[in-house]
Amino acid sequence: MFELRRDPIVGRQVFIAEDRASRPNDFLERDSADSADQSPADCPFCAGHEEQTPEAELEVSAATSSWQVRVVPNKFPALSLNQQAFAPQDTSSLESVPQMPLGAHEVIIETPRHVQDITELSPDEVARVLRVYRQRLRDWSEHDSIRYVSIFKNVGVAAGASLEHAHSQLIALPDVPPAIIAELGSAEYYFAKHRKCIFCQVLTEELSHGKRLVFENESFVAFCAYAGRQPYETWIVPRDHNAQFEHLTNEESLQLAAVIQRLVRSLRSRLSRLSYNLMLHTSPFRQDAADYYHWHFELVPRCTQLAGFEWGTGMFINPLSPERAAAALVASAQ
Repeated sequence: MFELRRDPIVGRQVFIAEDRASRPNDFLERDSADSADQSPADCPFCAGHEEQTPEAELEVSAATSSWQVRVVPNKFPALSLNQQAFAPQDTSSLESVPQMPLGAHEVIIETPRHVQDITELSPDEVARVLRVYRQRLRDWSEHDSIRYVSIFKNVGVAAGASLEHAHSQLIALPDVPPAIIAELGSAEYYFAKHRKCIFCQVLTEELSHGKRLVFENESFVAFCAYAGRQPYETWIVPRDHNAQFEHLTNEESLQLAAVIQRLVRSLRSRLSRLSYNLMLHTSPFRQDAADYYHWHFELVPRCTQLAGFEWGTGMFINPLSPERAAAALVASAQ
């Protein structure tokens, strides 16, 4: 099978090229060299080691423990509210960046226990973490200098994780990132032309034919992306149209937790030493995108390495068709 596909939202081009693998499962056992398992005694995210992290921005407490979820500033931030953007002093053709606060970088510690995998948490615990995402988005929306907050999980060395204790990260930005700008632009254009949300249309089509459908429940649908960049790339989309993750209800947080956990369990049954990135896409602050944008999660397993073609063209090669990937994930869950 050889096919060129375009992502229906942003037009990203992906080659589905299953002939590049001698068999569809060839890459399943590939694994990055993980570091040795970390001891709880050395883990700065475990309960009792709070002095090893900066002072918490938010703690969710419980009667049975001092905290259940902690949000702390990243000790090694990619950017900071106190940091100033570098402004070149020369007169070259390179565009200068005005001096401005760059944003903030936080770590969301998902449990006081030394747990590595989101599937080791209870559904209630995962839902609690999702509600902390919601709260931090609401908190950062009150900062006039912040326009967008990116929330993501890096799991496994191949996905960029440096600590194994279950955690997520949050980066607050003064500008909307290019990937979200591209989604917003395409979604707004589609809405102006068809008077409907393109994400809702994609969801309707995925449910209609079911070829890439993985899991669904009352509130959410998970399906392998039509033009997935990596094998098993899966999107989790709410059934009800909503542009902002901040509007997630408590009941929806439980439904979302169930879908995420079920998806990760199925992926772990297919991929040894699973590494993946889980990324929230939501509407920017103070932008009226309610009619045409639709928040969602994208889960991208790190099964293959980006090489010269991807870096040189911005296109991707996926050696496993999304239809075949979806069937494998459904079978693994049964």
